[in-house]
Amino acid sequence: MAGTSIEATYSYSRYASNQTVSKRTGQPSFSEKIDEKGTEAVKKESQRGTVMAEYYSRKPQYKEKQIDRVNLGYSVLSSAGLSAEDMENMSMSEFKDIISRTIAGIPHHGTRPYDEETVLITEEGWEKMKKDPDYAAWVVGVIKEDRSVSNPFFGMGDKGAFIVQTFGASPSDYKGQSFSKIYGGTAAGARSAYNAATAGGGIVTRGPQADLQPPADYNLWEEKRKARQKKRKELIEADIQAKYMQKKRLNEMYENKYYQNKALESSINTARFFDTRNNTPSVMKSPASIAASYEAAFMTADIAEMF
Repeated sequence: MAGTSIEATYSYSRYASNQTVSKRTGQPSFSEKIDEKGTEAVKKESQRGTVMAEYYSRKPQYKEKQIDRVNLGYSVLSSAGLSAEDMENMSMSEFKDIISRTIAGIPHHGTRPYDEETVLITEEGWEKMKKDPDYAAWVVGVIKEDRSVSNPFFGMGDKGAFIVQTFGASPSDYKGQSFSKIYGGTAAGARSAYNAATAGGGIVTRGPQADLQPPADYNLWEEKRKARQKKRKELIEADIQAKYMQKKRLNEMYENKYYQNKALESSINTARFFDTRNNTPSVMKSPASIAASYEAAFMTADIAEMF
């Protein structure tokens, strides 16, 4: 189904430095040469470009985009010291090994440190890639392009993704899928789905923090329940605090009113005292004075009884 499973901890540049390779830089893809010359003789020299040329003939509307991917793939291969001629001259075993290591070494964007990806290549896909280096470059270019895309939800606590990319005999056979590392609500469930999709094979690439998030026992529904409980507790505490502050302000207001009334009553009594000493008839409390005394008594009552 797929090539040998391989982890992305290998430095391909070190491996490639020990190979006898020739550089292929700044050259048009062989499929472009076929388009330009259109001769059967060129096609007999090599099968380079045949897979892609056939695809372009069937889907010319996508040609420009796919050529960009081929060129992107060649830039990755060239950086690793690998040329189209090298790929053609290798044994299939060597070819699978070096392409697998190259793919495994392509990093994910910095906003995707938790991602885990498996690339599956069918046996027919390997054969076509070996015969047509342009197609091999296209495969590498697609992977490079995909891993260069940033994650817009990284700053919002995203847990990362599982990615499975499958390549067959031509670009038309390509399939890609991606799902959250908490797909279905649990980390264990998501990983089980990922393992089922890869069948334990393929070329594996893991982000630098793939083991950190989410933890194996992560359960989305339990986390949501805890979040709701926390929010409810915060609301209750905020309500209690608001009522306490309201009661405190009312007590302060009532206390100020009480002392204002006491001061008023004291001034009235003082005036009455001097009136008595001057042989002025004693004055009964006025209705306003009585109301003020009643209000003071009411204001100092325990306001808890009002609720």
